[in-house]
Amino acid sequence: MRVLFSTTYYSPYVSGLTLYVKRLAEELVQLGHDVTVLCMRHDKSLPEEEVINSVKIIRADPLFKISKGFVSADWVVKSWQEGGRADVIIVNLPQVEGWIPAIMARKKVVAVYHCEVDLPNKLVQKTLEFFNWISLVVADTVVTYTEDYGKNNRLLKGFENKTKYIYPPIPQPGGDLKIKKTKGEIWIGVAARLAEEKGIEYLLEALPDIPGKVVIAGPMEPVGEEEYKNKIMKLVEKCKNRVMFLGTIDPEKMGGFYKLIDVLVLPSVNSTEAFGMVQVEAMMCGVPVVASDLPGVRVPIQRTGMGAIVRSRDPKALADVVIKVLKTKSHLAKYKDVVLAEFNINKTTASWENLLNEI
Repeated sequence: MRVLFSTTYYSPYVSGLTLYVKRLAEELVQLGHDVTVLCMRHDKSLPEEEVINSVKIIRADPLFKISKGFVSADWVVKSWQEGGRADVIIVNLPQVEGWIPAIMARKKVVAVYHCEVDLPNKLVQKTLEFFNWISLVVADTVVTYTEDYGKNNRLLKGFENKTKYIYPPIPQPGGDLKIKKTKGEIWIGVAARLAEEKGIEYLLEALPDIPGKVVIAGPMEPVGEEEYKNKIMKLVEKCKNRVMFLGTIDPEKMGGFYKLIDVLVLPSVNSTEAFGMVQVEAMMCGVPVVASDLPGVRVPIQRTGMGAIVRSRDPKALADVVIKVLKTKSHLAKYKDVVLAEFNINKTTASWENLLNEI
């Protein structure tokens, strides 16, 4: 089957959404499908076309950028060309331009609703939501990660009859990092971009009540988050060398990061965070998790018991729960096998294969 993925950003850009698309695309290739990814050429140094791990990548040249999205005449042309060759188009939302290949599809359309976007410019946000809604209307099937998120998401209301719930593809992490950790030192891990929805400031505000240091793995210059980065850096200045930034880590080496930390924290604050694949990766490495009590985000802990859920935007509550998890981490690590069974990537791939065969 010829499968076309539509997504604004793709590798080498790193985010939860891009990792999802990359992993799923490569899994489908392994099953014998002919897979192409249509994305924006967000960096002019990237080639217009290339093949990575047997996945063909086609990048459209943008005319200009609006917030985190783009306007591109080249996108329209390539959507028509590639959409005509595909048997199924998988549109990855949120994506303001995703409706274009969706309506141009001459075959089947699947819309994957990864998350909402909470933008400071409400006009831009309403515009994005309108175009996402068009993609959802056009789609034959809608996929989101969990029933918990799907039934608590306002944009997905009305599409229940064609929505399916499939966990994201999450391989067990491997790799090592050449980083030394002082014996007995406690590392509180964060695996995230410096983005407002991640709520990193609440963990930094909780740090005076927590032992050890916060170690952050993720891009330091995420798109459209300059103001938030400045806010975080001002808080870091007050933390007296108790915060360490590792920058972007190769996804193939993230296992090395999880081996170093004692607990992973997801202090996310809104529905832009719909699941948090990094928390499952940490659990697969035997590391317990503290995550915000948000739809979708709370599911991995609810399903496995490997950590604790805490209300969002509450530094005091976050500190208390992190300390509790640190005290019981050896017990919580015993749930690793439950995690590996619940979130087995082969189950996710099989669900997608069944879905493609059905449509």
